[in-house]
Amino acid sequence: MKAKELFANTDVKYTFEDADFTGVASDSRRVREGYLFICQRGQKHDGHYHSLEAVQKGARAVLAEHQIEGISPDMTAITSDGRRAESQVWYNFTGRPTDGMTKIAITGTAGKTSVAFILRHILSSAGRRVGMITTVKTTAGESEIPLGDNGGSSVSDSHGAMTTPDPEYFFGAALEMKKRGCDTLIYEASSQSLLLEKTSALSPDVAIFTNLSPEHLDCHRDMESYFGAKSLLAENTRTLIINTDDPWMARLCKMYKGRELIRCSARYEKVGESEVCALRYVPHGEEGIEFVYFSEQAVFRIKTPLVGRHSMYNTMEAAACAIKLGVDPMAVKESLADFRGAPGRLYKVDAGGLNVFIDYAHTPEAIRAVAGFAKELTRGRVILMFGCGGERDRSKRPEMARAAQELSDYVIITGDNPRREDPQKIIEDILRGVDPSKAYAVIPDRREAVRHAVKIAEADDIVLLLGKGHEKYEILSDGKHPFDEEELVREAVRERFN
Repeated sequence: MKAKELFANTDVKYTFEDADFTGVASDSRRVREGYLFICQRGQKHDGHYHSLEAVQKGARAVLAEHQIEGISPDMTAITSDGRRAESQVWYNFTGRPTDGMTKIAITGTAGKTSVAFILRHILSSAGRRVGMITTVKTTAGESEIPLGDNGGSSVSDSHGAMTTPDPEYFFGAALEMKKRGCDTLIYEASSQSLLLEKTSALSPDVAIFTNLSPEHLDCHRDMESYFGAKSLLAENTRTLIINTDDPWMARLCKMYKGRELIRCSARYEKVGESEVCALRYVPHGEEGIEFVYFSEQAVFRIKTPLVGRHSMYNTMEAAACAIKLGVDPMAVKESLADFRGAPGRLYKVDAGGLNVFIDYAHTPEAIRAVAGFAKELTRGRVILMFGCGGERDRSKRPEMARAAQELSDYVIITGDNPRREDPQKIIEDILRGVDPSKAYAVIPDRREAVRHAVKIAEADDIVLLLGKGHEKYEILSDGKHPFDEEELVREAVRERFN
């Protein structure tokens, strides 16, 4: 690709307009003859220090934020913002794959993946060909798209495991979606990706804002900074769908008065000021929930197999987006009636008569939401098992303990991807939030913790195993190890009853 095409719509200054590039890389180890090497500043490495290595490997030029000693100005392209430039360069290099697609971005602390899967189901049922990039997986239609090298993820072996992949993988996946005929792109926008401008080359048609609670404060320092990162998604988006029952997200309504706002609420007092309301919520235990979807465009009753009050908010926002995009409200209603949920989000394990649920919940609010559902459903105890990830936000650990004890009868504190952090130190952080007068146990080995939960459960109890969800691995100091929590439950049931 010619330089003038590669750098279109950027602020890049360069002198080699007719140069041809055979590839792009921001990792010097992957540079080949004729590549553009992008010098990117990361948390641990600064690509500017590896630019000479890239040139020695055959890079045609380097894209940097300043001139680099030892590299000719005739081989250097200069930008004021390497992250923004990288997003646009990859967008250009992949042929602007999302041009002509309807683009829907979803952000928030919890619910992003669920909203994405609900919305994909509705739109697919209505005849759209949907591509989707989520924490769980990346797909075109029903086919999974491998992202190579994990999509840049250091967390999972699953393709697309990083919530928002780096531009190379993101736009590479979008190109594959285009080849497979997708007309719609749904993607999760994490706060880190917004700060790093991974998808800044895109202007979403619709952005959905779910909620905000303390998370990633090791990255953002405080909630105000976290909110600021999330709000960046609204900057170049025409239509904002906002959960105004969340006080943080409600602030967006005043910040972006000039945009089309679809304010969503489940509170009767907000009927007059909200474009969409969820009213008359009725839980049906394991059978799902129902509520009335109320707006100027349509009023109808939604019945869905999804469980918990949080599912009402996720469903309401997904439905609001689909109707905004022209899907008939009755088609929305029909498609929601048979949607079974996103992978790893509150699903019941076949556990020989015991009520065992696995969920990805790994924040205080997510724990409260799942435990609240269990408390509504059970005639017995709520037994809740959780841990906290290593090398992640330490401040939420005691808060997760408090949330776990609020609506459960017995808490099991265990491990959950400790990585290179001392597992005992993680547990000590968690214990700062524990009320010692309430029943709890500390079992650091997650396998043993699962066995213990199954062993003590009675027929009327509900066991919640939180944190893993769709993950099939455990990350220890020496790397990833296979860990299938669902299979562990079955093994524990066999040990107990056989």
